[in-house]
Amino acid sequence: MTIIDLLSWDAFGSGWFWTLLLLQRFPHSLNVIGIPVDILRTGNLGQVGPILKWRISRQIELVEGQHVLVITCISAAISSVIVLGLWYQVELFTALCFLILPEVAILRFGYSAAVKLRGIQSVSHDNIDYINSLYWKCQAVGAVTLLSAVFFGYGYEVLL
Repeated sequence: MTIIDLLSWDAFGSGWFWTLLLLQRFPHSLNVIGIPVDILRTGNLGQVGPILKWRISRQIELVEGQHVLVITCISAAISSVIVLGLWYQVELFTALCFLILPEVAILRFGYSAAVKLRGIQSVSHDNIDYINSLYWKCQAVGAVTLLSAVFFGYGYEVLL
């Protein structure tokens, strides 16, 4: 087997796509907004407080600190991948949609949670419950992504 066989353009039929898709889901199952799920489950407000405030500030800096030119280039690239993948049905770009779009959705969920929790002075159990609900939203995005990728992959491998 050569390296060309491993980097096949047949995205849904190759192992690299499914490996990347599963590896992409792994960090989101361990933490939410960069806070480990184990710490959230303990409910220890003393541990969660400093980490939560630090991660909220980092999340807001990540999004609001971007230059307009960078955001424009990223948006144009994502839009072209979506058009080539979902409108023109190019298999490689459809597979890239399943790798990019969940990350964009999870980044949006995290940013909106960080904006909502920006002004907290002390961490309460309501805040932790809100972050736990965000964790389950991220898991739902992952489940829908995997299920959709299976259906699209079946359509490309068997039906086309």
